[in-house]
Amino acid sequence: MLISLIPFFLCWGSFLNVLGFRLIQGIDVIVTPSFCPHCSSRIAWYDNIPVVSWLILNGSCRSCHQPISWLYPFIELLTALCLSLVVLYTPSQYWFAYGLFVSALIVTVRSDLETMLISRVVTLYALPLGWLCSWLGWLPISIVESLFGSLVGYAMLWIVSRSYFLIKGQEGMGEGDLELLAFIGSFTGPLGCWAAVLIGSITGTLAGIIQIMRQGKSERIPFGPFLALGAFIFILTCSHFFDLLGILWNPS
Repeated sequence: MLISLIPFFLCWGSFLNVLGFRLIQGIDVIVTPSFCPHCSSRIAWYDNIPVVSWLILNGSCRSCHQPISWLYPFIELLTALCLSLVVLYTPSQYWFAYGLFVSALIVTVRSDLETMLISRVVTLYALPLGWLCSWLGWLPISIVESLFGSLVGYAMLWIVSRSYFLIKGQEGMGEGDLELLAFIGSFTGPLGCWAAVLIGSITGTLAGIIQIMRQGKSERIPFGPFLALGAFIFILTCSHFFDLLGILWNPS
């Protein structure tokens, strides 16, 4: 079954690429056909096959021969991988909700890596999706946990951001990261927010260290992809987190 879904997941990843690029650029998502970001020439269907076309064209536009970002095949493969893991490691009653959640996370990764911006369409404006899915029983959290998770998610990073500003006198975190964690909380609850920040901070720090070792200097890196990674790891392993909490609350 999973093998038959891979082509669909790759095509869905291609669509998420479009969302990630066009939401930030303010370009219509539905009506405007695929085009080269350099010469604006329309991309034919045979040059729009996920991963394959990029490889055949050697990562460049057929018309102007300018390079096409590596993010296109990366996001397509990432989507296929993440959705496959959701199918393999989460209960089937949560697949639809987690599919929406993971898709939104991938869109934020796409835009944050390229522009260091995150569209509110897939974070702040998508909060009701998490609330609705939890209310309908499509998530392993209650509607109260979903609502509280949104508040906790935003508040956690707001406190960190304000504290950094008071100490350093400059912004250390974008508003998009706060809204992203609020969105994560709507699908995972407060515990998911905590896990996303913990895992995101650890992996983000490691990425910063590697950057310094390779380049000899530290540059600003987007935090959104690391939060998304933490949230994704949590939904694959959340049953273990809940088991641990159960032990802590009922030691006997």
